[in-house]
Amino acid sequence: MGEDVTGTREKPKEATGERRQITVVFVDIVGFSQLANSTDAEDLQGWLEAYYDRTRDIVETRGGTVTEYLGDGVVACFGLHSADELAAPRAVDAAIAAVAPLAPPPGGHAPVILRAGVATGEVATRPEQDTTGRPAATGVVTTLASRIQEKGSPGDVLIAEETRALLRDGFHIESLPPQTLKGFAEARPVYRAGPKRQPHKWSRKADFVGRTEQLSLLRGADRPSLIRGEAGIGKTALTRAIGTEATRTCIIGGDGLHLNSSHFPFRQWLRESLEDAGATYAGIEKTFPTLSDEARQALALILGLPEGQRLLLEKANTALKSLIEQSLWQAVRSSLPITGGMIIVEDLHWLDNASFGVLQAFLSAPDADRIRIILTSRDDPKLEQFLDLTGLQLVPLSPLSETEARQLLAVLSGGKIDSDTADHLIDTAGGVPLFLEQLFKRGTAATDTGVPATLTDLLAERIDNTGPARGLLQSAAIIGRRFRSDVLGLLEADTGDMAARLDAAAELGVIDRIGPDEWMFSHALLHQAAYHGILRRTREGLHARLASVLGEHFPEIAAQDPAMIAEHHARARAFVPAILGFLQASQVALLQGAMADAQAHTETALDLCRTAPPDLDTTDLEIACQTSLGSVLMQMQGFAAAPVRDAFESVLNIARASGRPSHNSAPALFGSFSHAIIAGDMDRSESFCDLLEEVAEGRSNETDMSEVQLASLAAKNCKCFYAGDFSEQFTHIAVIRDLYDLSRHGVMITRYGMDIFAAAQMFEPVARAICGTPEVVPALIEETDRHQDLLNIPVMRPYALIWGAVPLFYIGETEKALARLQQGIAEADAQGAMFWQIVGRVWLGIMDEAQQDSAEGRAAMKAQMDTLDMIGSGIGASYFSAVYAQALSRAGDTETACSMSRKAAKECAASRLLCWYPEILRLHARNCDAAGLADEAAETRETGLTAARAQGAVLWEQRLLADREGAAR
Repeated sequence: MGEDVTGTREKPKEATGERRQITVVFVDIVGFSQLANSTDAEDLQGWLEAYYDRTRDIVETRGGTVTEYLGDGVVACFGLHSADELAAPRAVDAAIAAVAPLAPPPGGHAPVILRAGVATGEVATRPEQDTTGRPAATGVVTTLASRIQEKGSPGDVLIAEETRALLRDGFHIESLPPQTLKGFAEARPVYRAGPKRQPHKWSRKADFVGRTEQLSLLRGADRPSLIRGEAGIGKTALTRAIGTEATRTCIIGGDGLHLNSSHFPFRQWLRESLEDAGATYAGIEKTFPTLSDEARQALALILGLPEGQRLLLEKANTALKSLIEQSLWQAVRSSLPITGGMIIVEDLHWLDNASFGVLQAFLSAPDADRIRIILTSRDDPKLEQFLDLTGLQLVPLSPLSETEARQLLAVLSGGKIDSDTADHLIDTAGGVPLFLEQLFKRGTAATDTGVPATLTDLLAERIDNTGPARGLLQSAAIIGRRFRSDVLGLLEADTGDMAARLDAAAELGVIDRIGPDEWMFSHALLHQAAYHGILRRTREGLHARLASVLGEHFPEIAAQDPAMIAEHHARARAFVPAILGFLQASQVALLQGAMADAQAHTETALDLCRTAPPDLDTTDLEIACQTSLGSVLMQMQGFAAAPVRDAFESVLNIARASGRPSHNSAPALFGSFSHAIIAGDMDRSESFCDLLEEVAEGRSNETDMSEVQLASLAAKNCKCFYAGDFSEQFTHIAVIRDLYDLSRHGVMITRYGMDIFAAAQMFEPVARAICGTPEVVPALIEETDRHQDLLNIPVMRPYALIWGAVPLFYIGETEKALARLQQGIAEADAQGAMFWQIVGRVWLGIMDEAQQDSAEGRAAMKAQMDTLDMIGSGIGASYFSAVYAQALSRAGDTETACSMSRKAAKECAASRLLCWYPEILRLHARNCDAAGLADEAAETRETGLTAARAQGAVLWEQRLLADREGAAR
C-alpha cells in the first residue's frame, strides 16, 4: 500500500459480503497422477467432466455449492450464501456419496477410488453475485479440509472435530489418533465418518421429567427461585407461564450488549414504567407518588435526568449506592400490589455488577417475603460470586421429554402436524424447546436429516429468511437486542420501506414490537446471529457510525450511559475515545458507589491501552487508567492494599519512562500524590511532586498551564506542611492566592477531584497556629468557610469542617473546635464519607480529654486508629499514637505509654513527616517523666526544642519550654 503525505497507510478497499460458519468438503482422486499419465488427454478431459458433473449433482442435491475444481480435486461449501443448520450433516452425507468408486476412464481396468475431507469453520464470504472469479469464501477451513483428506486411506471420509460436534448420532463416527497436518502447528483430532444409521429417537429419560414438576416447585417455594439452564431450554417460557398466575408481574431482563452499563436492566424497566407519564422527573413523581423526594431523585440519577445530579455532590459513594438500590426496590415494590405480585429478573448471566448489587438488595429487603421473586440464568460463575444460592429455590431445567415435545408441537401447529414430521422434528431438536420451535417455524420437511448441536446455523437461517429486512436487522443488531427505529434510521444507509421491512421480520417471529418506535429481537440468540453475520470491518464501521449518531443526535443517551458509547468505540477500534469513555464510565460508577463496575470499566480501558496499535502513544491514557484503578481499589481495599500500591507505582514508572508527561497527565499525577501523602509515603509523594513540577514547567500553546501550575503548587504546599517546612509552605500558598481565580479554576474539581485552592488554603490556619500567630487563625477559617460557600460542593464540607477544627484547638478555642468537629462528623455520617468519619472521631479523641480519661473513650479512639491503619492511612499515625499513649500514661499504664510514644517518635523521624514531630517528642518526654525515666525525658525535650526551632514551630517550642520548666520544679 502507498503512503499519503501524513505518513498514514491508505485504507484498504471496503470489504463486501458477510461472516458465516460453513462446512467445506474437499474431494480428491487417489493416485490421480498415475491415472493421468496413462490416459489420453482428450479421454481424461471427458472423464473428468463426468466426474465433476457427478460430484456437483451430489453436492447440489444436498444443498451445497461447488466453488472450485482443482484438477482432480473438487471443493464444495455448505451454508455459503444462505445459512443452514443442517450444513454439517449434509456436507458429510455428500462426502460419503462422492467417494463412491468411479468407473475408470477409457483404457482403464480398476475402479477409481476417491477420498474426502470435511471441516467446519468461520469464513468471510463474497456476495453471491460476485463475478470477479475470486474465491467465494476466505478462511482456513478450506485448507483444513484439504489437509485432513490427505491423511485418509482410499475411500475414507475424514472429518474435523468442529464438524463432528454438529453431527450427534446421525453417522457412524470412528475416532482416529490426532493428526499432524501441514501448515497447522498442533496435532488436530480427526474422525472417520461412515454411512448414516437410522435417525436417533430421543429415548433417554430426561433428568427433568415435566414442566408441571417445575411449576409445582415454583408455586410451593417459600423463598426466591432461580430457574437455571442452557440457552434455549425454555427459561423464559416457564417464567411466562408462572407469571400469568400473579396479580401483577414486574419483568426485568439482562442484556448481553450492555454488560458494561451500570444498572442497565433497571434503567430499562424504569423507562418502560414511565412510558405513559414520560421519562421526566414529573413522570417519576406521577408514576411513583409514594416514594420520598430523595428516592425519586435517585431514580432520576439512574435515568440521567438533571434532577438527580445533585446526589453526586451530596452523597458519598457507598451511601449513594445504597440509596439507589433501596430506591429501585421501593419503585418496583410500589408498582405491585401488596400481595399477589411477582418480580421476574431474567438472564442474570448478562447482569452488570451494579445490577447484581440491586438484586442483592431486593433479595434482602425486609418485605421481600411478601413478593414472589423468580430469577433465570444460564450457568455462570457470577451466580456464585454475587448470590447466596443456598437462600434460593433452585429450579434446574433439562430438555423436554418426548411427550412434552409433542405437546409443544401441537400448540405451535394448532394440532395440525402429521406424525412423521413430528417424529423428525422431535428427533432433530433433541428436546430443546427453542430448537423445536425454530425448526417448526422454518418448516423442516419430514425427509430432512441431521441434528444441529448449536443454534448458530439455525438462527442465521431465520435471519436470512427475512429477505429484504436482513441488512436492516444486521444494522439493528449493532444497536443491541432492543433498538429504536429512530436510531436505526440514522444508522442504516438504506431506509427505504424500513417500517414495512421491520413489520415483515416481526411476522416471521424474528423481532417483536415492544413500543411505538421500539423493537426487540424475539430471542437473544437471534440477535447474536444477526450480529455475527456481519464482516468484522463492516461491524467496526457501523459501531463507529453508531457512536457518532448517538453522540450527535442523542446526547442524553451518551451522557447517562458513557460505557455503552465507549463499547461502540472499542468495537470500532477507536481506541482513544473508547479509553476515555470507559474512564468516564468508571468515574460515574464510582460516584454512584458501583465499585465493581468502576473497577471493571477502568480495567477495560487499561486493556485497550495495552492492545492499541504500537504507533498510538497511550502514555497519558495509561497514567490516567492506573490512577483511576488505584483510586477505585483504594475505596474498595484501603490505602495500603498491594493492588492499590501497584497501580500508583505503575503511574510513577510510566511517567518516569515517558521522559516528561504531558499536561493531560497532571490530574492523574496529582491523584497519585494525594494517595501517597495520605498513605504516609514521603518518598513517593516527592516523586509525584517532582513530576508535577516538570509538567508545570512545560509549555503548551493550546492549554492554560495555570491549572497545572496550581496543581503543582498545591502538592508542594501539602508536602511542605507535612514535612514541617512551614516557611516554604507559606511561600507556596501566597503564590497560589495570586494565581487562583475561582471563575477560571473552580472547574478543576471535575478533573482533580477537589478544589485546588481549598486543598491548599486549609493547611494555612493549622500552620499559622503551630508557628505562633494565633491572631490570624479566625480570619483564615472564615476564608475557608466563605470559599466553601462559593463552591457549594457538599462532598468537601466534612474535610473543611474537621480540618478547620484543628487550628481552633491549637489556639485554645477548644469549645469552638469541638462544635465544628462534631458538625463535620455529622456531615461525614450523612454522606457516608468513611475516611472523614474515622479521621473526625480520632481528632475527637485528641481534643476531648474527657474521652481520653475514660476506658470506653480510649477504646473508641484506639478502634478508629486501628481502622485507619487497616485501610493504610499513615498520615498523622505517629501523632495519634503519641496522644493516645499520653492518655494511657495518665490512666496509670506508664510502661505501655512510654513504649508506644517512643515507637511513635522513631517512626515519625523515619517517615520525614515532621509537622508534629516536636509535639510527639514532648508527649514522649511526659510519658518518660511519668515512668521515672528523667534522663530520657530531658534528652527528648532538647531534641524536640531543636526540631521546633528549626521549623519555626512556636507553639511546639512554647509547650516544650513549659514542660521543661515544670519538670525542673
